[in-house]
Amino acid sequence: MIISLISSVLGMAGGLLPDIFKEIKESREHGRELERMNKQSEIQLKMIEKQTDGKLAEIEGNVAVEEMRAFSKQMDNIYNSSKPIGIKFVDAWNALLRPITVTLIIFLFIATSSMYVWGVLGLVGMTEGGITIQVAATMIWGSLIGDSIQSVLGYLFGYRSTKGRIGAKG
Repeated sequence: MIISLISSVLGMAGGLLPDIFKEIKESREHGRELERMNKQSEIQLKMIEKQTDGKLAEIEGNVAVEEMRAFSKQMDNIYNSSKPIGIKFVDAWNALLRPITVTLIIFLFIATSSMYVWGVLGLVGMTEGGITIQVAATMIWGSLIGDSIQSVLGYLFGYRSTKGRIGAKG
């Protein structure tokens, strides 16, 4: 029961995570933009001061501008790296990586759970020292397997109940 309550609360908090991550991302991007603007203004100030020194100052300024262009291009490449690249098998691999991993984890959970349930239900049929079906059900649903199922369902319920409501005001 407490696991269901905790997982529901975590699921509701999970609905807030995309907004929190979006806010963090935007504040970091804003900070980077401010830093880039500060660097750019410092470079421009240096360029103006050194323009009077002749050709050497002009070369140094061009190098600084090229560094800023390279920095800007590198940042654009970083932002664009998450977009599909147009190679079908690479895009398909990137799109399927997470679902395949989740499917494998679910398969392993089902296989492990099945072995556990098989072992518990095997004890039901024993005449001496055997257990009743009620005890078997308690062993299965009161174990880590039952807690895991309750946790996942509680999280999903809480997450889905808060997901669409946070950003949709008005």
